[in-house]
Amino acid sequence: MTTEQPYPAAPARHSRTTARPGPHRPPRQEPSPRRANWPGGLAVVLGLAAAGVAFLPDWGFLAWPLAGVGLAAGIAGIVLSSRGTMRGLGVALTGTTLSALAALLCGAMLLYPSMFGTARAGDLHIPPLPGEKHSVDFVVTSAGGATVRYGTLNDQRTASTPPSTDDWHGHASYDGGRPVLSLTADTANAGVTNEISCQIIVDGKKVAESSGSSIALCTSNVE
Repeated sequence: MTTEQPYPAAPARHSRTTARPGPHRPPRQEPSPRRANWPGGLAVVLGLAAAGVAFLPDWGFLAWPLAGVGLAAGIAGIVLSSRGTMRGLGVALTGTTLSALAALLCGAMLLYPSMFGTARAGDLHIPPLPGEKHSVDFVVTSAGGATVRYGTLNDQRTASTPPSTDDWHGHASYDGGRPVLSLTADTANAGVTNEISCQIIVDGKKVAESSGSSIALCTSNVE
């Protein structure tokens, strides 16, 4: 009698569930907050400062660089805001506008100071204005008469002195700055030798003097 050997039991199969990989999603990054538009804010401050300084007689020249830097800062603020680097486009536009208006104001005051009730530092006024700090007396002596040009290098008046031994006087005034005073006297008759002398007197003090046989020239840079 033959005894059948049992077959070994088949190993149990363990079922494995394979998960399908999903799409890879990178971690979500929060956008970095945009910085405040400090160039635009600087343009606002400089534009207002330039407009205020323009009305100061002895410091009005500072309005030009203030307005120029403010205009450059405002344009930079507009560019940075349009690129998304900074926020505050309105501030940059306001600063640019204020700086541009301040520059236009400076130009208008330079060309037409009387319209704004201001005078540029170093302006010489002929005839003199009441209440100004400094008085100027242009003096010419010419026995045979002379043609006189007096004032500053870029703003002069012309007068004629009759033949006389008396002095001729031209009066002026200024309120500040450093005007370059100029006085020229030349003989009215080129064929006649004529001794001419000139003087510039500021606040009672002689600051320039010259003489010649046919022409005399006096200049002075005063404070």
